Amino acid sequence: MSLCTIATAETALAAPPSTCASVSASAEEDTPKGLIYHDLTVRAPSGTTSLHVKKLVFTGQASSPQALQDLAQAASLLLVSAMTGQHNAACTQWLMDEGKQVTASLQSGGSYDLTWNNATVEHGAAHVTATTAHYQMQGAATPRTSAATLSMSGLAFHNVANQQLLPSAARAAFSLPTSELSALMGAIGGRSTAAPAVHATISNFEASEGTVKLQGHGQATLTGDVAATSASGHLEITNLEALIEKARAAHQMKLAAGLVLGRLVSHRSGEQNAWDTTWEGGVLTVNGFPLPIK
Repeated sequence: MSLCTIATAETALAAPPSTCASVSASAEEDTPKGLIYHDLTVRAPSGTTSLHVKKLVFTGQASSPQALQDLAQAASLLLVSAMTGQHNAACTQWLMDEGKQVTASLQSGGSYDLTWNNATVEHGAAHVTATTAHYQMQGAATPRTSAATLSMSGLAFHNVANQQLLPSAARAAFSLPTSELSALMGAIGGRSTAAPAVHATISNFEASEGTVKLQGHGQATLTGDVAATSASGHLEITNLEALIEKARAAHQMKLAAGLVLGRLVSHRSGEQNAWDTTWEGGVLTVNGFPLPIK
């Protein structure tokens, strides 16, 4: 028996439900290193939102080859939903069911590893591309908490609001209660207000664009809806002056003014400005001072 099975030709895959999204790939490989999709496309029923990935490599635990395929597709659907902020209620239950499988595996000490290579997300006229997006999740020694990392490199934006201010690379390392994962998956890709909040501890967050670098750590309450997400912690910005100039060049004068005021109340060391921060209701507060970032 061959250790590598290759399926070619454009094939529509079994899941998710057609009212949620359609998924297709030009080729699929089941290899000892994991499940590989070539030219994977996830498209919303409206046709206005989609994800195209040149190559997806997925390793993890599942009850069957079909279940493993479903998990890979669920993860890709979550990626496009998270990047566009688009939710489809028809996806909610399917994603929560997929999340229950992941939860059971993580609680048994399982792990998941996904790499999307040359990914393009489209939403209307807006395009976001990433050279690589990499997600890892590992069950802990106890069944209560799982650790995860998400990193993205080679980010580029077209027809996206304030794209000059967005990072070209970002990475987050965090942990969250394993039992809350299924609800979060349903919220991100389905109904954003349908699930309870998920409480994550962020051990490190980094984002960079040119000489500007953000770094921080803290806690976050995730819901799948940015407006209902909150966070608190410590934030450091390297080369704040360049970020202020970027805001001015993008004609974001309220943001530029807010950053100037934020600089006055920051703790400075060399090229770094640091604050204790909170994010709630779409408002970023640094050292007790709200920044007008909208």
